[in-house]
Amino acid sequence: MAEETTEEEEPKKKKPVLLIIIAVNVLLGGGAAAFFFLRSAPPPPPAGEHGEHGEEAHAEPEHDKPSREARPTGPVVQFEPIIVNLNEPEGTRFLKIALAVQLANEKLTTPVDEAKPIIRDHFIRELSDLNYRQTAGNKNKLAIKRRLVKRFNEALGTEGAVEIHITEFIVQ
Repeated sequence: MAEETTEEEEPKKKKPVLLIIIAVNVLLGGGAAAFFFLRSAPPPPPAGEHGEHGEEAHAEPEHDKPSREARPTGPVVQFEPIIVNLNEPEGTRFLKIALAVQLANEKLTTPVDEAKPIIRDHFIRELSDLNYRQTAGNKNKLAIKRRLVKRFNEALGTEGAVEIHITEFIVQ
């Protein structure tokens, strides 16, 4: 009979120990998460720098501020959306893209309007060579924009495009 009472007491002793271990792990995990979260927070701005409405201003480093001189200022020419099949073995994916081209100067507006079918043909040929993986992500979109600027300038016969802006981009 003495053996029966010791068997019943052991499971009762294990439950509080298990609860204590779980509570310690939760506290340690929460403390570690709080440490890393608070440690990665940006430092507050120096005292005395306040915004327009009394709130503290967050100063941007000079090299991160966009330069007004660096922005293209030429006219922008819109193109109708282009839909192409992507270069996939199954042939079931397509890309729909709408573009606006920033020109170097006002004098190029008329030649670009006259050459739009030729430029569009260059764009379609360039875009149909892409596969699905080449359309995903920001890096790939920037690469597409560079390739389209090159194709635009080839079709026009001059360095007329300063920037290409993607106004619509759908891959399905």
